[in-house]
Amino acid sequence: MRPVRVLVHLNNLALGGAQLNAVDIARTLRARGHDPVLFAQGVAGPAPLVEVAAGHGLEVVVAGGPDTPHREVRSRLGKLAAEHGTEVLHAWEVRAARNSFFGPGRLGRIPVVTTFYGIRMLRGLPRHQPLVLGLGALMGDGKAFGHHDVRLIEPPVNTGTDAPGVVDGAAFRRQHGVTEHELLLAIVTRLVPDLEKDAGAALTLEAVRLLDDPRIRLAVVGTGPSLDKLRAQAVSVNQELGREAVLVPGQLADPRPAYQAADLVLGMGGSALRGLAFAKPVIVHGAAGYTAVHEPGPLVEPHASRCMYGFGDGSRSPKALAGQIQQLLDDPGRRAELGGWGREWVVGRFSLESVTTAFEQLYLEVLEAPSGRARWWRDFEQMARYEYTKPTALRLFGR
Repeated sequence: MRPVRVLVHLNNLALGGAQLNAVDIARTLRARGHDPVLFAQGVAGPAPLVEVAAGHGLEVVVAGGPDTPHREVRSRLGKLAAEHGTEVLHAWEVRAARNSFFGPGRLGRIPVVTTFYGIRMLRGLPRHQPLVLGLGALMGDGKAFGHHDVRLIEPPVNTGTDAPGVVDGAAFRRQHGVTEHELLLAIVTRLVPDLEKDAGAALTLEAVRLLDDPRIRLAVVGTGPSLDKLRAQAVSVNQELGREAVLVPGQLADPRPAYQAADLVLGMGGSALRGLAFAKPVIVHGAAGYTAVHEPGPLVEPHASRCMYGFGDGSRSPKALAGQIQQLLDDPGRRAELGGWGREWVVGRFSLESVTTAFEQLYLEVLEAPSGRARWWRDFEQMARYEYTKPTALRLFGR
C-alpha cells in the first residue's frame, strides 16, 4: 500500500478510549510508512494525551483552548492540512466531523472519514461520507439515520503492549500497600457521568462495602469531574469497614501496571477489553446498574456488539455485583480459565494490527473514489441545521 498523509482530528485531549484508540492507530500507521499528524482543540488544565502521543513519537497540534471559536479552530485545521499536504481527514466523533466538514473538507476538497465509537447513534454527522462505527449494535441505526456508507471497525486493543508480563504489576501493588495475599479489584476509567462510568465505579464501592471481605482491595484509577465525589464515598466505605479497602489514586499516564496487578478487572468499553488483553477475568459495567461476568456463552456477542457495555433493569443494587465478585474471588481456577479465554478472544477479534489494516483499506477507497463536491452539497443542509439553525433556536428560546 502506498503511503498516505492523513490528518487525524481527535475528539479531545482526555485519556479516553476513543482518543487512545486514535493515537494507537496513528502510531501503527506511521510504523507502516504512512504520515499521520494529530490535531485537537485545547482544553482547560492538563492535556495528558499530548504526553502519551509524544511518548510514541507523535506530535499533536493543539488549537487554542476550550473557548476558542469554531471558526478559528477550523482555520488552524485548514492551515495544518495545507502544510501537511493532507490527503485524508480522519475525524473522531461529532465535533471533529463538523470541524472537518466545514473546514478543510469544505466542498469536498479533502475526503473525510468519520469514526464514531459512542454507544448511541447521534444525528448531525455527514451522511454521504464514510462513517465508521465501533458497535455492531448501531449498524442498523446508522442506516436508519440516512448514512449511505456505514462500516463496522471495532475498537482496537494493542495486544502487544497490553499483555501479561509486559509491565510490573507487583510494583503497583507494593506502591499501594496491596499484599500478595490480598485480592485486588481494579477499575480504570474516566470518572464522568457519560455512559454512567462514574456510576459503575460507585456501584463497585458499594459492593465492596456489602461484601466486607478483609481479603478484598479495590483500586479506582482515573480522574474526572466525579473524582471528589468518589473519593468521599471511598472514605465512607473505608471508615465503615475499618481498613483501607478502597484506593482512589487518581489518573495514571500509563495505567497498564494497574491491569497487570489486578486479580479482577471491572469496567466497560476499551478498559474492559484491555483487562481481557492482560488475561484478567472481567466484570462488565453498563447503564442502569448493569454488571455481568464476561464469559463464554450468550452474553459474548451482546457485549462485543456494544463494546463491552450493557443495560440493566435500573435497580442499581450492589447485591448482584457483590455475588459476581465473590464467586470469582473464591475460585482461582475459574479466574485463570476466564483470563486465558479472554486473552485469546481479544487477540482474535480486536487486535490493533487488524483494525489498522481496515482503516488503511478505507483510506485507499476514499482516495480512489472521493465523495467530491456533489455529495458535500447533499450533506450541507443537514449539517448547517445542526451547526447553526438548531443552536440559534435554542438560544432564542432560552435553552
